[in-house]
Amino acid sequence: DLVTREEFDIQAQVLLRAREQLTALEARVAELEAQRDAVAK
Repeated sequence: DLVTREEFDIQAQVLLRAREQLTALEARVAELEAQRDAVAK
């Protein structure tokens, strides 16, 4: 089963956006953990 170039490009964009969101969420978690650790001291 093959996909069209258009379908491939769409999925590549979806994956890129998901990766960007994951990176942003990882940064946010790190920020929140740092705040938590600063308050805990």
